[in-house]
Amino acid sequence: MKQIRILSERKRAAIVEAAITEFLNKGFQATSMDGLSARAGVSKRTVYNHFPSKEALFEEMAKELFDYKTEMTEIAYEPERTLASQLRELALNELELLRSERFRSLVKVMLAECIRSPELTAKAVGQMNEHEQEQGLGVWIKAAISDGRLKNVDASYAAEQFIALIKAHAFWPQLLMGVSSPNEQECQRIVEDAVGMFLSYYQVD
Repeated sequence: MKQIRILSERKRAAIVEAAITEFLNKGFQATSMDGLSARAGVSKRTVYNHFPSKEALFEEMAKELFDYKTEMTEIAYEPERTLASQLRELALNELELLRSERFRSLVKVMLAECIRSPELTAKAVGQMNEHEQEQGLGVWIKAAISDGRLKNVDASYAAEQFIALIKAHAFWPQLLMGVSSPNEQECQRIVEDAVGMFLSYYQVD
């Protein structure tokens, strides 16, 4: 029974990998279940057993993207630690996430369909925004505000600014222009600059 389950999980993973490649190469609308099954090396019936539609496959990819981001960038406010040390830790985790080839592949699929089929990606984008509101940096900022250590500002807006400082040099150039990922020294500079700029504006004197 265990071997059957493992085989089923491997086939499911192969189907998801095939879908990522097909969606990147052809786009969601042009991808067929026949093409998916051929690339995954499984029967079309097996594909349908795991995913009843292309939409279900897309939702699986969106879920993986969401879960991956949640795991890597969740942050709990710790009043006994300095704000700078907590933000550095988050920024380093964010950089590790952004440098992941798998994460970038999933983002490319989402971005392409945001343009071609915005209704398809609405749910995934909504989940990401909800995460930032309920578990991510926005919640951390609200806690720091309540603790009197950050100014009383729009937490979601401030969180977006901080992440944008990182992505400006360690995500968008690599994703859109093929620029090499920053090395360790460059990553440290990105982190220190982002933390310094954020706290110089938002930290209570």
